[in-house]
Amino acid sequence: MLLLASLLLGGVLGSAGAQVGQPLAPFLKSPALVTVKQGAAGVLTFADGSSAVLQSRGGYLSAAKIIVANSDGAAARAAELTGVLSGFGGGLAGPMLEFLKREDVIKQLTKGLTIGADPFTIGLKTEGKLLTVNLSLDRVADGTFAPTTNALPARKAGKSDVVLRVYSDFQCPYCRQFESQTLPALLRALPDDVRVEFHQFPLESIHPFARPAAEASECAAQQGKFWAYKDALFRDQSWLAGQDPAPVFIALAADTRLKADTFKTCLSTRGGKAAVDAGLAEARRLGLNGTPSVFVGPYKASDPYDAAALLQLINFTRAAEGSKP
Repeated sequence: MLLLASLLLGGVLGSAGAQVGQPLAPFLKSPALVTVKQGAAGVLTFADGSSAVLQSRGGYLSAAKIIVANSDGAAARAAELTGVLSGFGGGLAGPMLEFLKREDVIKQLTKGLTIGADPFTIGLKTEGKLLTVNLSLDRVADGTFAPTTNALPARKAGKSDVVLRVYSDFQCPYCRQFESQTLPALLRALPDDVRVEFHQFPLESIHPFARPAAEASECAAQQGKFWAYKDALFRDQSWLAGQDPAPVFIALAADTRLKADTFKTCLSTRGGKAAVDAGLAEARRLGLNGTPSVFVGPYKASDPYDAAALLQLINFTRAAEGSKP
């Protein structure tokens, strides 16, 4: 999959709310569609003859297919309508238009190509006299996520549980922000059918103490105290001072009532290394490059700090995925 790098670097998509993934009814009443003819089966027809076919599940806009005449202005119009239907306006339309102007891209359009613009997947193709754009939320393939026991189970567990996965780094200040601000607000409002998982993703190249902290947390996990120890690591970050964080790790183990000798042995023998290695391998499979990264079911959150948006994504996931986690 090709990437719109200018979108992914700099976070221009994080400042607005996507229409795809949101309730359909409010969007259909939005000012952007006042002059648009709304037909049956989710078909929108614009004044210039361009159209969009909307797909919905459970009252949520799940995907859209944009169709424009393959004329001189097709690329600009397709990019514009993609901005409208994504909810990101020029933040997506501008970079997409520049992409569509590239000669190598123009040559590929007859065969079709797929591009990624976090959090979307966009399919592009010229078909005769038409240029089509398929817009949907990027979806992680089933079986990609690794299982973990580092989780808060759903309050009412069932086959249709939604899983919220947090990929985090103990030395990352943004992860600490998520843990101290977003997560508490989220947990207070979380539906009963949501399981919250913590996945290890220490960014070793820039955070030298992130892996030791992650391994310490896995030692706590071996005693069934991962969540309490994780909270302690984020709350008291005195382990970042000095050259050896181990004494602080041991002190935090005492604070969380771990068996001292067992924890010390695990720490000194790197008993948590395999679990952290597995977390890093999973992050690589997912193509992650920053923390915190948050997924709700198979969908990556565009703004991990927005608790309200995460709750909305939970509702969309439940509608779009049914019984799939």
